[in-house]
Amino acid sequence: MITKNIRKILSENVKYYRFKIGYTQEQLAEKCDISPRYLSDIENTKGNIPIDTLEIIAYHLKVEPYILLKEHKHMLLPKRVNMKK
Repeated sequence: MITKNIRKILSENVKYYRFKIGYTQEQLAEKCDISPRYLSDIENTKGNIPIDTLEIIAYHLKVEPYILLKEHKHMLLPKRVNMKK
């Protein structure tokens, strides 16, 4: 069985659940008290993420932290969050 790199799985899941809720990177970053650049790095598989930050992001995405580390078969999402809601 071939699995993806854990950072790739995390990045895809954070982006998926952020889009599902309808947050921009800036909105989620503000809620999590992190910089939008740092959130962008997480979503682009750059850098490391402390477990405490993972928990905070999961809380604001309304999922359990382990869900962000689990490989899923998600539907494709648009490239941007719809800001006209």
